[in-house]
Amino acid sequence: MKKEKVNLSSIPNDVETTITIGGAFYQRLNKFLIDYADSLGKDNLLKSMYLIKNDRIPATDTYTFNLETLIVLLKTVEQAFEDAKLSTSTEIEIEVPDDFKSDPDVFKDILPD
Repeated sequence: MKKEKVNLSSIPNDVETTITIGGAFYQRLNKFLIDYADSLGKDNLLKSMYLIKNDRIPATDTYTFNLETLIVLLKTVEQAFEDAKLSTSTEIEIEVPDDFKSDPDVFKDILPD
């Protein structure tokens, strides 16, 4: 095996840029987030969301770290559309179980302490 030199581009952590994203690409990003979340499974997704919400992502938990990255990206894009007054809002009706509670203790068996 031989060695060759190649140019490697990198982006410093402390720089920013602006990009243009269309609604169609936003929808693709949103689908990617949904598919990624679905691949985690319900229990792992709930655990990851708990860890993200409470800023307790372990350094070894790459799935949760990646999920948070996708969420931050999508929320940033959504905010840009809202700031530009390009988003719309539609009220929908969904079905939830009769015993549905928003109490976080409902998930106490699967969430970390």
